[in-house]
Amino acid sequence: MVSANAPSWAQCLAIACVAGLPVVMWPGLQAPFSAPKLALLAVGALAVAVATRRDGAVAVSSSLRVLAAAWAVTFIVSAAWADLYAFDTTLLGLASVAFAIAVARSGVPAHRLQQAQTLGVTGVALVALLQWGGLDPFALIGWHAPIAGASVRMRVYATMGNPNFVGALMAMSVGLAGAVALGATTVSARVLALAAAGLQAGALLVTGSRGAVLGLACGALAWAFVRWSGRAVAALLLILGFGVAAIAISPARPLETTIAGRVYLWRVVAPHATQRWLTGLGPGVFELRFPEWQRAAAARGQRDARFLGLTDHAHNDYLEALVERGVPGLLALVGALGCACRTARTLPRPVPPVVAAALASIVAGAACAIVDFPLARPVELAWWWLALVIILARHPAFPSRHRQLMRV
Repeated sequence: MVSANAPSWAQCLAIACVAGLPVVMWPGLQAPFSAPKLALLAVGALAVAVATRRDGAVAVSSSLRVLAAAWAVTFIVSAAWADLYAFDTTLLGLASVAFAIAVARSGVPAHRLQQAQTLGVTGVALVALLQWGGLDPFALIGWHAPIAGASVRMRVYATMGNPNFVGALMAMSVGLAGAVALGATTVSARVLALAAAGLQAGALLVTGSRGAVLGLACGALAWAFVRWSGRAVAALLLILGFGVAAIAISPARPLETTIAGRVYLWRVVAPHATQRWLTGLGPGVFELRFPEWQRAAAARGQRDARFLGLTDHAHNDYLEALVERGVPGLLALVGALGCACRTARTLPRPVPPVVAAALASIVAGAACAIVDFPLARPVELAWWWLALVIILARHPAFPSRHRQLMRV
């Protein structure tokens, strides 16, 4: 059986997958950043599940099982009924919940999960900061991402492929590093965790991503809400000031242009949001359908030469879920977020730091999802579901043995 003291093989494997997920990449592939991460997520889910069968499984909360099943079913049904669908999108939807369930069943303690997340994300932050300083480590192996002619901020792509992706990951992870620092049992461990949080905040700053700033601010508000104290208020004010400064110095295109681009994109897509309201048009179909949608919008008079061209996502995960997986897909997304927030709100105070950090992570991702597509990427989606694992494991209605092994 699983021991609460000595990590089992399944737990060690889960921790290794979590730590490696943000940094894994394979130069030379058509999708050198996302494809290896998706492969690790899928293979890791299977490997941890198999190892858990040998070591002994921990009970998983009924709420997590229901949320995961609802999420997975929307992908399966949508793909089955669609004229077109993308295999990698469907695999991501299924692998993400399979990985979360496998990790939960392995009984990894919450603080170990967040330590692993902090380790992997800090590696991404280090690469991003080196790239910002003109010292791209990938140049040492003779490989460069295709960013010729792009904005100078595009060189901060780290192991994610785009500065906005790096920023969103940092927004979802800074709080995790803070929780690791608060839970540290030695001064050196606390200093290292605080340094990791500082590196992640610095990486977010140099990406120039305003969506990431929105996510960080919303995550900080969530943290302060469940751990209200003088320190929490001071930290919140510090983060909000940091966000204002980040927006002010962002080298991204003018905010008015960014907003106009998002509005144009959403107006093009909106007429198709309920075209198949029950099953959606198919996972990953957005990229395949967008050219014809854009032509139809132009015929209706919705045309803006600044934003003409191909795009692979709606830059709004809620709208994209509605288009691709119908109303059930949107409800599965919003339901997971609502369940996490409701559970965290009803937990007895003081809420443990790891739970506050998990809530901050999922809220940050939800905020970024308004203007970006973090839940269509392997790492951020994995972080979303791992946050749910941690939050739901603390509910008093859930099995006591599960609460013990997910101790915080």
